[in-house]
Amino acid sequence: MRILLLLVCLAPACLQADEWWAWTMLDLWRAPPWSAGVFLGNRLDTEDGSYVQIISPRVKYQLLPWLETGIGLSTLSIENTRTHVRYWQERPELELNPKFDLTRQLRLENRNRMEWRWNEGEPFTTHRSRHRLQLGWTLPQPLGPLTRIFASNEWLIDLHRQNWTENRLVPLGLTFKLTENTDLDVFHMIVSQRARGSGWDAESVLGTYLRLRF
Repeated sequence: MRILLLLVCLAPACLQADEWWAWTMLDLWRAPPWSAGVFLGNRLDTEDGSYVQIISPRVKYQLLPWLETGIGLSTLSIENTRTHVRYWQERPELELNPKFDLTRQLRLENRNRMEWRWNEGEPFTTHRSRHRLQLGWTLPQPLGPLTRIFASNEWLIDLHRQNWTENRLVPLGLTFKLTENTDLDVFHMIVSQRARGSGWDAESVLGTYLRLRF
């Protein structure tokens, strides 16, 4: 019953979503303090006709019990499904991610990522930094497959424009344990982008994040 109530909280936002994001993380190798995997993603904007696909090999290193660093190399295909115009983006990435256990069940995570972005046919000037705070509460006892509730906010800074240009707010997300090695996040996100004037434009996103450990 409690799982049903949580899903009901997400349902109105999901039904009104302007975009659909589906992420998958394949954890392929682990030899502490090292680990490596491949991130895959699809992003579809049903209103604007934008379709983004990403593949990103990533390597991480646990510097301290509370501090992780990582590198990645992302390749993106960005397409307008209405005009069929498509271009590629290459994106080397560097991360530094502290995380803190506030209590036995409550964890605060801070992901900080630098992205050097090159869009096909454009100057190499679209770099940005990203900073996400996430608060997750692991349930003392799972409610069926439900193991965690979380919320987060991410600030994206365009370094060429020297301005905060995008914000990604997740007011509610749920984590489900599907198998011993598989977890699924389901979340509602509000993506706000700074317009050319002084205002912001916002869209609603339904997102899923599947994590598989091999």
